[in-house]
Amino acid sequence: MDFQMNLLDHFILQHFQISHLHGELLRVSREGSMQEAKVEMNLKPRLMEMDSGDKLPSYQVSGRLICTGNSGDESSPAFEAKVGIETVYQQISGDPMDISEFTDHHASLARQIYPLLAQELRGLLMRMGLSGIQLPFDLNPRSRKVSVTPDRDPAWVH
Repeated sequence: MDFQMNLLDHFILQHFQISHLHGELLRVSREGSMQEAKVEMNLKPRLMEMDSGDKLPSYQVSGRLICTGNSGDESSPAFEAKVGIETVYQQISGDPMDISEFTDHHASLARQIYPLLAQELRGLLMRMGLSGIQLPFDLNPRSRKVSVTPDRDPAWVH
């Protein structure tokens, strides 16, 4: 059995900022029919440069939630909505965690980051006239409707 550390036991959310909002409608169905939508969540952690007095590290985690649909036309989707956020997590307990350990376990932050992304995405979908798209309110780790995929490119943030 693979051990998955919950980073929320050692880190607090210190900062949250919306960094990206993008919506695109290529066609709008007036029929009111149900529409399939795919939701994907990506997380990318980076070690933040620390002041000389800091003993425990901070990490920036970029989150992106993408919702796409298909109008049935193979050449283009009916809509695409993307929301991006930047968060900063400060370690508050335990031994200082290095970037590799943080990256190995950063998916454990998804259940805190997802609601922040989903709230913004719901607003964007409403403004796009897609009020019929229902996003889950929470993540089910076994669900295939929302996937959390790491974008592994650890880097420094200045």
